[in-house]
Amino acid sequence: MSKGSSKKGIKIFLFFILAAIAVAALFLFSKAKEENEADKMFTMAANAERIEFLNSQGWIVKPEPVSKEEITVPSVTDAAYADYAALQKQQGFDLEKYQGKPVTIITYQVLNYPDHPENVTATMMMSGDRLIGGDITLTGEGGFVEPLLSPTVQTYLAADAE
Repeated sequence: MSKGSSKKGIKIFLFFILAAIAVAALFLFSKAKEENEADKMFTMAANAERIEFLNSQGWIVKPEPVSKEEITVPSVTDAAYADYAALQKQQGFDLEKYQGKPVTIITYQVLNYPDHPENVTATMMMSGDRLIGGDITLTGEGGFVEPLLSPTVQTYLAADAE
C-alpha cells in the first residue's frame, strides 16, 4: 500500500469516527432535551401550577386542596402497595426510587368526573416540586382507583422511558 492510499484510509477512518461522535452527541442532546421537557411538565411549585396541570389532564378541581400530608414511601411492600406501585408504573412513574423517602400527598376534589359529582379526588404525590405519582379515586360504594394522567401523557412517558 502506498503512502497516499494509507493517508486516504486514515482520513476515511477519522471521518467515520467523527461522524459517529456527532451522531452520539445529537442523540444525547435530544435525550437531554426530552428529559428537560418532562421535568418542566412534572415540576409544580405552586398550587396554581398543580391545578393547571390537573386541568390539562381533563380534571376540574376545587382550587384548594382537600388535604396535604407528608408521608414516607414504604420500603416494605404489601399487596395493596404493590397494586398501587403497578398503577404508578402504568403511568410512567417509578415509586421504587422513593422508597423510604418523604413525599407530600396533595388531594383535590374532582368536580367533573362523569356520573360521579361527589366523592372523587385527584391525588398528587410530590417529591419537592416534582410530581412522582398520582391517581383518581372514587370513595364509597363502587369505589375505584385509576390513573391520574391522561392516556396521551401516559403514551408520552412510555415513549420517553424507552
